[in-house]
Amino acid sequence: MSNLNLKKTWVTWSPQEVFLKNIENNKIMLFDFYKIKQEDFCVQNNENNIEKESNIDETNIEIYEKAFKKGFLEGQLAHDIITQKLNNLCLSFENDISNFEHQLYSELLNIVLKISSYIIGKKIDIDQAMLINYIQKIINEHGSFLKNPKLIVHPDNKILIENTFKQFIKNYQWTFEYDNSIDLNSCKVTSEHSYIDATVNARWQELYRLIFSEEY
Repeated sequence: MSNLNLKKTWVTWSPQEVFLKNIENNKIMLFDFYKIKQEDFCVQNNENNIEKESNIDETNIEIYEKAFKKGFLEGQLAHDIITQKLNNLCLSFENDISNFEHQLYSELLNIVLKISSYIIGKKIDIDQAMLINYIQKIINEHGSFLKNPKLIVHPDNKILIENTFKQFIKNYQWTFEYDNSIDLNSCKVTSEHSYIDATVNARWQELYRLIFSEEY
């Protein structure tokens, strides 16, 4: 760069002065202002774009809310269905377990009763106290109400029964019968209107009935 340019005095530049110096051009530019339209500015376009975006956002929110509610209801319904199925499955399982336990209990009890009945049925030794207690209980409950009563026992118990209930038989006119098929510790009482079976087999059947009817 030359030394002349460096020594040249700097002049302050003012846009306003330039504008004022070009009066003719300014008139032309100002004259054309009326041709400018609103669309030539970005401000309104930006506002319109913002409004459109806002409307789109609101629409998207509504769609999202509807989809969320629909999905929630469908999920709740599916949850309720699954819960009901699980409840039904658990209830069915509990019922099956209960039925199985009851059936198993019945089978085991039946086996025990059969074995016990077999053992008791094979008893050959007489229990005098037990037999007398059975007969005494029948006499106390029904002795004075039976018409033409008859006591049936095993022949081996003839002497024991006649000696024990001799006075009662005489007073109430009971008769005796003897049957070899009756257990040594059993007896039967018959009359015109009643039948009392106090045999081991009958007592065991009654116990069996009470257990399974839950009355025992």
